[in-house]
Amino acid sequence: MVLTDPSLAMVQTLGRHVTGPLRPLLARAHRARPAVARALAALGPETAAVVRTTVALTRLSGSPAVNVVAATAEARANIRIQVGETVEGVVARLRRVVRDERVQLEVVSGNDPSPESPSDGPQFALLARAVEATYPGTVATPYVMLQASDARHFCRISDHVYRFSPFAMSRAQRDSIHGVDEQVDLDSLGRGVAFYRTLLLHDDGA
Repeated sequence: MVLTDPSLAMVQTLGRHVTGPLRPLLARAHRARPAVARALAALGPETAAVVRTTVALTRLSGSPAVNVVAATAEARANIRIQVGETVEGVVARLRRVVRDERVQLEVVSGNDPSPESPSDGPQFALLARAVEATYPGTVATPYVMLQASDARHFCRISDHVYRFSPFAMSRAQRDSIHGVDEQVDLDSLGRGVAFYRTLLLHDDGA
């Protein structure tokens, strides 16, 4: 587990607006990275994904019938690689964890994490203004997107590539992503449209 620089920036930004027992810890996050990483890992799967690489087994196959002994078995894993790690390093760690010569590991497709985009320039400031115009009182903070998106391809032509969804979603709605009932509320959908209008037209009163 590791608290990367963009995640540290997120924790420090949010820490200025948190009340209660977590405030002192978040205020000193830069001096207590291991403790903050452990705290995030313990809070649940979403925050745990902020501080470590995640592995999800999404496809399993073996015997073609219930009365046939499987001659081979196969598992497909979807892996979200932590910032600072690489595909090669993750595969090497998986080999150490599995430690079974009968198990073969093959990378079907993979990309190293995208480079970090700066959060101290006019591009990020424009995003923050669009967020404030759409969701008044909301704190805009840097963070690491917890899944892959096609935005990674734009890193070849720009240093300012921001992965952001302007839709307020509940935990249940986030869990439904890529599921059979993926959804957002109508109000959230409308605010998302307003966000993109503000972003594209700079229509925020500034």
